[in-house]
Amino acid sequence: MDIFNELKTKPMNGYRWLLVALCILLNVVDGYDVQVMSFTATSVSKEWALSGSALGILISLGLVGMAVGSLFIAPIADSVGRRTIILSCLLLSGITMLVSSDVGSAYELGVLRFITGIGIGGLLTNGAVMANEFSTTKWKNLSVALLSTGYAMGAVFGGMIAFRLIGTVGWRTVFLCGGLFTLTVLVLVYFILPESVEYQLIKRKPNTLERINKTLAKFKVSTIETFPAYQQVSTGKVTIANLFKGHLKVRTLFVWVAFFSVMAGQYFILTWTPKLLSMAGMTPEQGVSLGIILNFGGIFGAILMAFLTVRYKIHFVLSTFFAATAACITVFVLNSGDYTSAMWIAVLVGVFNNGCVAGMYALANSTYNTEVRATGVGSAITMGRLGGILSPLGAGYLLDAGVKPLHLYNFDAVLFGVGCVMIVLMYLAVRKQNLGKSVAQTQHTAP
Repeated sequence: MDIFNELKTKPMNGYRWLLVALCILLNVVDGYDVQVMSFTATSVSKEWALSGSALGILISLGLVGMAVGSLFIAPIADSVGRRTIILSCLLLSGITMLVSSDVGSAYELGVLRFITGIGIGGLLTNGAVMANEFSTTKWKNLSVALLSTGYAMGAVFGGMIAFRLIGTVGWRTVFLCGGLFTLTVLVLVYFILPESVEYQLIKRKPNTLERINKTLAKFKVSTIETFPAYQQVSTGKVTIANLFKGHLKVRTLFVWVAFFSVMAGQYFILTWTPKLLSMAGMTPEQGVSLGIILNFGGIFGAILMAFLTVRYKIHFVLSTFFAATAACITVFVLNSGDYTSAMWIAVLVGVFNNGCVAGMYALANSTYNTEVRATGVGSAITMGRLGGILSPLGAGYLLDAGVKPLHLYNFDAVLFGVGCVMIVLMYLAVRKQNLGKSVAQTQHTAP
């Protein structure tokens, strides 16, 4: 019996889908956390009289923390386990979100945003890895792509809380609710989420067979008496250098640049849109509502991407979504003077934008094998977070330099164009590598 093959081919039961749903819930935490600064930006900047560049720094500090978490915390999961890192990151993020509701200065809030971001960065990467490893080959792209619905739902949830509470009890309550929500998710994860079976089988740590079999039984998969043979057992430390060996080198470069582009584009749209639209003449309420609508569209975009990748090649679907996002952003700017038109176009921007993010998570997970997956996905997300850091910062400095708010969206459209090119180039590189392997195999088997 090949347990690895059975895990990847036997139909997924309700329990495995429940675990995928729990991984989606982890992304709800991420969505809420990232967007909390977007929806409170106007109130925070008003209370402390922040300039555009100062607000940009405050927004970006959380993203800097996420990059640090993705790069340095997430890969530790390849050594100590996915579940341990997820629980630790939830605890860290929940506590710092609670403390953020009682800060006395922008400096204090910035420090806490950075620490919260570290937890979210480690959490996000391993949630995506777990969803991949809990799923069969048939459904893994769909499972990972669906994670981005969680991000959008978290953003919508946070936006609705901000819309309801900021005007009556202030922006601090939004952070308080976020902290309580994160700690509630921590409790659910502690009692429901097991360690990745695939990870435990490969690491072959002593005294884990009973735990593995308990999970396998819930999966309705055959239990095992001994660890199965595996050709690539890894007990050493996994580093970034592993991602640049053999065929992974070219793929890693394309994934990194594409992730940088999509996250830079997404974080600009989601973190600055409410503020920029209010600066361009809309009321603060209209700016926040369009921010919510963007994320609402993102829910459907992630679902659409998830199901399309089951039927079509992911590179084709992803490059199409990148191009469509660039086009929709351009149309959004041209119609920003009409709130009704902007609202409908914002839905489309959200659909294609978050669809790109969902597709990138699926692509990154399918690019790397189990031994280096957390490191590979973590490094890709780190590059994305770097883009997410630089775009809000750049927007703040450009505003202070006198650039008109709506003109900033033109730079955003270019970012999605770059992402489209990267996906096409990656597809061509993968096809060339696969063709080379086929030719080599044919020559090897020829008489």
